[in-house]
Amino acid sequence: MTNQMEPARRKRAFLPKVRTGCLTCKARKIKCDQGKPHCQRCISTGRKCDGYRPPPSSTTPSPSPAPTQTQALFASKAERRSFHYFQTQASQSLGGYFHSSFWGREVLQAAIHHPPIRHLVIALGAAYEVFHDGSVPEHDENVGGMELALRQCNRSIARLGALTTASPGTPQSIETVCCVLTASVLFVYLASVRGHLAEAIGHVRSGMKVLHDFDLSIRHSPSSPSYPVPVSQLRGLLISLYGQLRAMVDDVALETNTTGDILVSHLKPAIIYISIPEAHRHVEALFYNTLAFCQDAAIRPPTSPERLEAVVGRHRELCGVLESSREALDVLSKSYDSELAGPSRQDKGIMVLRLYHLVIAVRLRIDVLRPDQRESAFDGLEDDFDEMLGYCEKLVEAGHGNTPRKPSCSSGLGYVMPLHTIAARCRTPRIRRRAVYLLSAHSRREGLWDGVLAGRIATHAQGMEEDIDNVPDKRIREVKIKFQGDKAALLQFVTVGDWKRGEQGAQQVIEW
Repeated sequence: MTNQMEPARRKRAFLPKVRTGCLTCKARKIKCDQGKPHCQRCISTGRKCDGYRPPPSSTTPSPSPAPTQTQALFASKAERRSFHYFQTQASQSLGGYFHSSFWGREVLQAAIHHPPIRHLVIALGAAYEVFHDGSVPEHDENVGGMELALRQCNRSIARLGALTTASPGTPQSIETVCCVLTASVLFVYLASVRGHLAEAIGHVRSGMKVLHDFDLSIRHSPSSPSYPVPVSQLRGLLISLYGQLRAMVDDVALETNTTGDILVSHLKPAIIYISIPEAHRHVEALFYNTLAFCQDAAIRPPTSPERLEAVVGRHRELCGVLESSREALDVLSKSYDSELAGPSRQDKGIMVLRLYHLVIAVRLRIDVLRPDQRESAFDGLEDDFDEMLGYCEKLVEAGHGNTPRKPSCSSGLGYVMPLHTIAARCRTPRIRRRAVYLLSAHSRREGLWDGVLAGRIATHAQGMEEDIDNVPDKRIREVKIKFQGDKAALLQFVTVGDWKRGEQGAQQVIEW
């Protein structure tokens, strides 16, 4: 029996909308009681509470010290000007999609209190302005450009030398180690901005040695109470750079390391990502674990049942982690509301992570037990490469439109390495040529990866392959790089046939 008259609808008191409910209640569009760690609304209905979205972190750098505080930090107007340029311009680009806090806040805090870092920040500011703008304003008589950058770099080296030799025979403090590791990261990007790739790689190796020595010491504190950047964060930044080196130069994997491969870590399947930084750390670790797995299988092919079982098991494990990561990222992406004005930083970060899911999937779909068929296997992955290209195009468009712009350099995962993968491995001319265009037209560097240089190498490899009418044994299997100074390298284009015969392949010197 139904009522013939509806009761009068009660007017609801106006209250501000609560946006801090759990992810499950937000997805169901119902009111959440905001219980921690899990809301009772979900528990009482037998549902799984997916937790809470963390408060958005500000991407704006912390306010700089007052002028009276910084006057004593700089010896000239040129130093002050380059420091300011780093703070307001270079740090924004270097932060990339995931490291804005490190470049926009922690590095600046370290620079205020630690002279070696301050000199490097000034050097990076001066070098980045020349790199980005091509020159510096002539009206300022104190602006030194690249000369100032080199002078500040030398001062930092001198300060670091004094710091590390202050107490010979005694273990260095955690604060000193953090300072040296921070300097290692800054040295890498200073060399990258200047286009000195071999020098940048040298700094990566030096930083990894410092990290290795620290790990062997008896001190395992995760941070120094007086240093703004914890060891764990610096470790992640250096391992990321080392992973870039491994992805660029396969032969690095041949180097012996008594403590094992630092790219290999214990990976658990993702249950839920509570933030984009957490998702980034997990996806990046999965990518480098996959890279290490593929390189190890190529160097040490399984020759025993036990080794074969271990390789197959590891492959299965990585595939499982990838699938769980995709599902967790889908849930996380639904908790962010896209902005009508265009992709937000969160949107772009999620696009990058989806892009790397595809990169990992492509690597895992190549049978490491059949290395002789590796290049032919890429023929069936056109859809994957096309989807990867789609994400890269969106990221380029979100960054600066589809027209060439001034050079930029950033840190962390990005789209340059995936674009190079498409250009080098995809067999569809339309897709690979579009990838080369995006690499070459936008002058973007991401750590050790230089888009223009990668585009030049891929263009030459494509020309070689297209000249031989797609003969499988004449496809380019890998390009080996031997540096000849800071801005030149000898390239060896090793075909499948060269690899089978153990030959070096065609050689070409390239300069930039």
